Amino acid sequence: MDKAIELRSKCKHFRVLVIGRANAGKTTLLKKVCNSIEDPEVFSSEGKKVLSATLLGIKSRGLHDMENQLIFKSNPQFVFHDSRGFESGSVEELENVKTFIAKRAGGKNLSEQLHAIWYCLPTDTNRPLLKADEDFFNTDVTGKVPVIVIFTKFDGLVNEAYTELIDSELSHEGAEEKQLEKAQGLLDSHFREPLRRAKYLPSDSVQIEAKALTDDTLMLLFVSVQQNNVDLCIEYALEK
Repeated sequence: MDKAIELRSKCKHFRVLVIGRANAGKTTLLKKVCNSIEDPEVFSSEGKKVLSATLLGIKSRGLHDMENQLIFKSNPQFVFHDSRGFESGSVEELENVKTFIAKRAGGKNLSEQLHAIWYCLPTDTNRPLLKADEDFFNTDVTGKVPVIVIFTKFDGLVNEAYTELIDSELSHEGAEEKQLEKAQGLLDSHFREPLRRAKYLPSDSVQIEAKALTDDTLMLLFVSVQQNNVDLCIEYALEK
């Protein structure tokens, strides 16, 4: 974790769009990244405080605004924007994401630009990839913004693997021994393979359990944002 802290200290401000359907584990992810047990404060795009409670997971369209900035007191250098993800048939939300990314890409001030997209896909579901998810990765909507796919709730997939092994009449000990390997196989066939067939591949991917994030996972998330921030700084300087 010392290296992760060192990386964060070198970059003062990260702006991240978090995409994920309801119950995708976004709140758990952001709280862990920011080392917080509290919900973020919510500010408008002009910096005016909107709500003291998190918008993550709130379904009411009246309360949700992707332009709102979610900031944790414990780690204010991260600025998050929340997209609820693309539920079945939600073409409107996908168009909203496209518009938001394009608007941020056109910002003249580096701090206004989007530095990374964290695309959360829960693995404890019988609907691995929705059509709108596939549309996102088959359309050039992200430009130069790196997309990190985060497979959340991997422990749920491990439980599914264990159950399948038991149903195949394997012993309890045998199922426990093989459950991680089988879960990785399910993750690959249900999620990674469809993403590999997409026209626009994610920059990278990580997997997390519902209750834990490893230091290596946090490192990848920090590095993905920092590297893009450096690239943007260089590009901005050359343009000037």
